[in-house]
Amino acid sequence: MDPVTQASLGAVVGGLTLGSRLGRKAILLGAAVAIVPDLDVLIAYGDDVSDFIYHRGFSHSLLVHLLVATGVAGLLARIPATRDIGFGRWWWFLFLVLSTHVLLDALTTYGTQLFWPFAGPVGTASIFVIDPLYTLPLLVAAIGALFYRFAPRLLVAGLVLSTAYAGSGLALKVWIDHRIQPALIAMDLQDQPRMVQPTPFNLLLWRITVVDDDQFLEAWVGIFDQPIRPDFEAFERGAHLQEEALALEDGQRLQWFAGDFLRFHRAEHTDAPDRLVVTDLRLGAPGFFPFGFEIAEERDGDWQPITSRQVRETGPREDAIRAIATRIIDPEGAPCLMDLAEPDYAITRPPPRCRLQMP
Repeated sequence: MDPVTQASLGAVVGGLTLGSRLGRKAILLGAAVAIVPDLDVLIAYGDDVSDFIYHRGFSHSLLVHLLVATGVAGLLARIPATRDIGFGRWWWFLFLVLSTHVLLDALTTYGTQLFWPFAGPVGTASIFVIDPLYTLPLLVAAIGALFYRFAPRLLVAGLVLSTAYAGSGLALKVWIDHRIQPALIAMDLQDQPRMVQPTPFNLLLWRITVVDDDQFLEAWVGIFDQPIRPDFEAFERGAHLQEEALALEDGQRLQWFAGDFLRFHRAEHTDAPDRLVVTDLRLGAPGFFPFGFEIAEERDGDWQPITSRQVRETGPREDAIRAIATRIIDPEGAPCLMDLAEPDYAITRPPPRCRLQMP
């Protein structure tokens, strides 16, 4: 999640755990501690793929948090200025602020490595990485307690409201997945890898992605749709390059991180060798995927590994946000995804049912 959300959550949790001893200082301290796990973005791992897959790694591990909370609490319990609070209170403060940060991250599409170094990312894809409706109750509670009156009930109310919203995301994801099952069965896609996740900044419109051999299918489904069914558009996945990509170390690492949700394509260059690009399909949409990586270049007919470099798809983002808002309230009035960004890997024959024009 974004830094404002994480700081707000840490402020509320910090105020509830140490507010009785530190008052408003607990809110500020909680906000500061809450953003510490995300300081791993300052670590340069040497190439863009490494920076991508190792973010939310060791600094987001519950096992590391146990050790950090124990060590730091032990130190604070010995310092004259802070030892009167005691080891136990410091330990609960530190562990709860850190662990709620990573548990919140685990609700997002990319998840987080809760059990590093023993397991990969854990993610439910039930809330978007930035969702103002989740953040607002926490932010209001933290600001109110900090500048108006320190009131534990206000902090509890903010935490309860935000937690209820996050819980509704989990429930809606399960409900949407259940409601689209008949359409998937009719298309013989029920056993194919799929991802159901909210679109940016809301829980009202959900993105459905299904990987089907050499293509991947995309659809928007709104909770107010009648009937609720995915209206899929098809896009090329470049499976003919998959074997070559996954024979490379960077390709294997991206598959570990993204699973089946990868697209492969050749990027042609007039003044340089062609590049092999692997794109993570989980965040964004066709024409808007931010995490693609050049991992090899063609030399004498073979793909040779190179230092990975991130490449982005930069579709018309303002049009995309407007299209999402339109689609929520008017399923028949939003544009087709392939019309919105016009990616050259869209499969346009036969055209999708959703192929409409922007009002």
